[in-house]
Amino acid sequence: MSETVLDHGYIPEEHAPDPVAGHGDPTPPGKVAIWLFLASEIMFFIAILGTYIVLRAGSPHLFSEHAAALSKKLAGANTLVLIFSSLTMALSVEAAQKGNRNKLIMYLALTLVCAFGFMGIKAVEYQSKIAIFPGMHGEHHTIVARDENDAGKFWCYDGHAKTEDAKSITLTDAFRMPLTDKDAGFNTHLVSEAYVEEHPNGTGSEVAAGDMGHAGEKMEAKAEAEGKHAGQDFVISKAFINTDMQYGPWKNIFYSCYFALTGIHGLHVIGGIIPIGILLIQAMRGKIKAPATEYVGLYWHFVDLVWIFLFPLLYLI
Repeated sequence: MSETVLDHGYIPEEHAPDPVAGHGDPTPPGKVAIWLFLASEIMFFIAILGTYIVLRAGSPHLFSEHAAALSKKLAGANTLVLIFSSLTMALSVEAAQKGNRNKLIMYLALTLVCAFGFMGIKAVEYQSKIAIFPGMHGEHHTIVARDENDAGKFWCYDGHAKTEDAKSITLTDAFRMPLTDKDAGFNTHLVSEAYVEEHPNGTGSEVAAGDMGHAGEKMEAKAEAEGKHAGQDFVISKAFINTDMQYGPWKNIFYSCYFALTGIHGLHVIGGIIPIGILLIQAMRGKIKAPATEYVGLYWHFVDLVWIFLFPLLYLI
C-alpha cells in the first residue's frame, strides 16, 4: 500500500523546509562574529578615549602646552595615508567579490604599503620623543645641568639630541633658561619646550606658582605676533648633568596618554597588517577569499575611524 500525504502530513521521501535557508539569504556567521568583535572594540576605545578626555579636562593647560610639541605635519600625513588605505581596502573587497584577482592583488598590496607607511611615520614621530632605534638621535630632552663655570648656577635645557657620546650630548634647535634658588618648585616632568623658550632669563618664583600651565597659551600668542624664533645648539657635558628626561610616557600625564593611545592604535594597525598580508599571499596563489576580505575590510575601516578621533584629540585641540 502506498503512503500518501494524508497518512503523514508530508511525503516521507521529502525533507521538511530548512528553517533558515527557506527564509531568504541569512547573514553569514563570520559577518556576525566580526560585528560582535567590533562592538567590543568600540566599547574598549570609548573607555580609553573617555579617560583621556576626563584627564585633559582636569589639566587643560598642561595638555594643550605639551600637545604643541607634537608634529601636526607627521600626524596629518598619517591621516591622509589611512584615508587612502580605506579606499584601497574598499576596492580590494569589491575586486574579491567580483573575482578579479589582478585588481585584488594590486589593492591589497597598496593597502599594505599604506599600513607600513603609517607605522613608519609613527616610528619617526616616536623617535623624535624617545630613543627607540639604537644609534639614531633626534629624541626630545629636558636637561637640568650645572654651569661648567659656576658651581652654584644651573641651567634647564630643552631640545632634540643631535649627537651624543660618552662625555657629552649636543642639543639642536634648543632653548635654555637659568635656574636660581627661587625655583624650588621647578619640575622637569611639567616643563615644556614652550615654557623654556618663554623664560630665557629665568622664572623666579613663577614655576612654584604654577605658571607652567599657561606657557603654551603665551607662546601661541607670541608666535602669532612675532613668529617663533630658532633655538641654538648646546653641548652639555654629562659630568655636569643633574637630570636628563626624554619626552616618554614618564614625562607627565599627557605623554602617558599619548603613548598609550597611539601605541594601542598602532597594535591594531599591526593586527590588520597580518590578515591583509595573508589575503594577499592567498590571492597571489590564485585563491580569492571574498568573505574573509570583507571581514578584514570592516576591521580596517574601524582602525581608520579610530585614528580620525585620535588625530584631533591629541594634535589639534
